[in-house]
Amino acid sequence: MCGIMGYVGKNDCVGFLINGLKRLEYRGYDSSGVAAGNSSFTIVKSEGKIENIERILETKPLKGTIGIGHTRWATHGKPNSVNAHPHRTGSTVLVHNGIIENYEPLRAELIEKGYQPVSETDSELFGHLVEERLKQGHAFEEAVRTAFLRLEGSCSIVVVNDKFPDRIVAVKNGTPMVVAHSASSGGSFVASDAQAIIEHTRDVTFLENEDFVVCTKEGFSVHSLKKPLGPGSVIKRDSTVLDWELTSLDKAGYPHYMLKEIHEQPRAILDTLDNLVERETAIPRMEGLRAILQNVRKVQVVACGTAWHAGLVGKYILEQIARLPVEVDLASEYRYREPIVGPDTLFLAITQSGETADTLAALREAKRQGAMTAAICNVRGSSIAREAGFTMFTAAGPEIGVASTKAFTTQILVLMMLGQYAAHSKHIEERGSIDHPKLDLHFFLKLPHLIQGALDTEKKIAAIAKRCIDSPRGFFFLGRGRLYPIALEGALKMKEISYIHAEGYPAGEMKHGPIAMVDAGMTIVVLAPRDGLFDKTISNLQEVKARGGRIVAVGSRGDDQLFKLADEFLEYDFADDFSDVLVATIPLQLLAYHTAVLRGTDVDKPRNLAKSVTVE
Repeated sequence: MCGIMGYVGKNDCVGFLINGLKRLEYRGYDSSGVAAGNSSFTIVKSEGKIENIERILETKPLKGTIGIGHTRWATHGKPNSVNAHPHRTGSTVLVHNGIIENYEPLRAELIEKGYQPVSETDSELFGHLVEERLKQGHAFEEAVRTAFLRLEGSCSIVVVNDKFPDRIVAVKNGTPMVVAHSASSGGSFVASDAQAIIEHTRDVTFLENEDFVVCTKEGFSVHSLKKPLGPGSVIKRDSTVLDWELTSLDKAGYPHYMLKEIHEQPRAILDTLDNLVERETAIPRMEGLRAILQNVRKVQVVACGTAWHAGLVGKYILEQIARLPVEVDLASEYRYREPIVGPDTLFLAITQSGETADTLAALREAKRQGAMTAAICNVRGSSIAREAGFTMFTAAGPEIGVASTKAFTTQILVLMMLGQYAAHSKHIEERGSIDHPKLDLHFFLKLPHLIQGALDTEKKIAAIAKRCIDSPRGFFFLGRGRLYPIALEGALKMKEISYIHAEGYPAGEMKHGPIAMVDAGMTIVVLAPRDGLFDKTISNLQEVKARGGRIVAVGSRGDDQLFKLADEFLEYDFADDFSDVLVATIPLQLLAYHTAVLRGTDVDKPRNLAKSVTVE
């Protein structure tokens, strides 16, 4: 949720901190701040955007070769400059990501001892705990380590101190954190996301829970939180070389990251295909799953938000193609329904970031119960990628816009590949053959072209958005079968970035209640390709038409019946082979985008939302 950036080295740190925090804006935030110095740290912070910090720095320049920065997404306390990070308590300055669950008893204890917190945050309390230990004579690192052991909850903390201006101390426990050393930048970095430091190095180390890190200009060392610093506390952590390019973090001439990422989907599909399939042989790089699939009797898909919608599509794919029974759960609900899994269950986590707290907790619960585990993830080295038994990586590249687009379509692509792989593996096993399962490359290679064809209708979609923006009753998105989850995703996109109320429904459920909402003030977006459910969908639309609702139809090219029924008609080349779910997604993304632009919302950073939800 919150963003963290730190640097210690030979160069001035302020530019590094500001640029790194800007790379983290996609995570969502309502205040920001930096602290820098050489022997004593000066803090500059403000509510609102990072631009506010930059304006302050223009009149009050800040210098230093060591510093930390933060973007805050408010939990404890209002989003104002007092509650913004960094926080100072005595000589200690800190930033924090996550939630301290035993906040109230710690606050009461510290106040009783005479400490006087000035903010409403849980974060500031940690600084007082550190100061208490420093007064008792503890070394700086030991003061931070033992203070952190008092905390309950999922959080990461980065600390500097006026008396020790040559080092940054950090602890990771739950929320993500990476460290790196860059010779070209003359120092070491710590951040909550590798995107913050990608312009300095692509060689990063992803920390694990209970890692305690000391960063200096010469490098960094990782230790166990549970042991006092010394030779016995050192931990070896492998580094990861990211396959991201710096140019992928820029808008490349587009007005918003979201629009750029919508248009990157043909390339992302192709890159993911190349990542997971050997082109010359059509053999997927999924051999680690083959033994697992031999023993699977049930697949349990768990995800949040847009990734959950991808999982719902995956249910149709895996059940129809591979004939495997599939359950799909929201990760935030999964652990609390006492799920039944076992050694014959494949638990499949779907996540863009690999750090979603609820999904990670669900994965750990499934492992505890003995399930086999796998993941679909976009970030190598992330927590879920490390903890899952097998991970299939999408190659969407960095997704900066908060509303997910290319991550969603590449997740569906991987589910399609998994469905084919599982079906072919089962067929080979039934024959007793040792052949390698192969994928239908002809099918997969046509997908980027079909998606590009949908993108080419953007001007028409923008015009429809302009005509439909006056929809006082909001939007219904309707679909049947495997297009129902796409309707859910279309409604979510509309809500996320335009702030217009929208709901997704199975078209057949309209008459069971929602149709009471339909009148001339409502827009109904329907996904109605010429498939086996087309006639039933048309019947549902007739009911909507009779009640005055405006219909925006997404259908098969040349469909005169749908054209006459709809007020707005978007036609595409659909095929009854699951490619329709990808094609239908594109106009819904573009409709939400252009509606949001017309309403003047912050498309890439919608209010109240965070990209990576790393707390429960």
